[in-house]
Amino acid sequence: MKSLVITFLALLTFNTEASVLCHTPRMNKVFEVSEKKVTFFSEFDSHAKRELASVAARNKSEIQGITKIVDFENQKHTIHITDMNNFSDVNDYIIVKSRAGHEVTYPLSCELK
Repeated sequence: MKSLVITFLALLTFNTEASVLCHTPRMNKVFEVSEKKVTFFSEFDSHAKRELASVAARNKSEIQGITKIVDFENQKHTIHITDMNNFSDVNDYIIVKSRAGHEVTYPLSCELK
């Protein structure tokens, strides 16, 4: 029983520490979503090596997915992943809202890192 509890806790810790690498096909943004922050990378860096900024994120946890809200480059970014176990270019998206109120939604392509 003790080993079962330890195994469960280890799996739970792995899931909370796992990060997701996402990019937007139309906006050429690459970023990594982790538990407490979102890291933006150079827009032409397809392997996510050159970090531009790490930004603390506000979280909205959902049953299977996540929503992260960050301020980056004077814009509000809302990153929504519907299901962390089954990524979808249709259901996963990022909303970029400028300070002037202009809002654009882009689809996301994500994978576990």
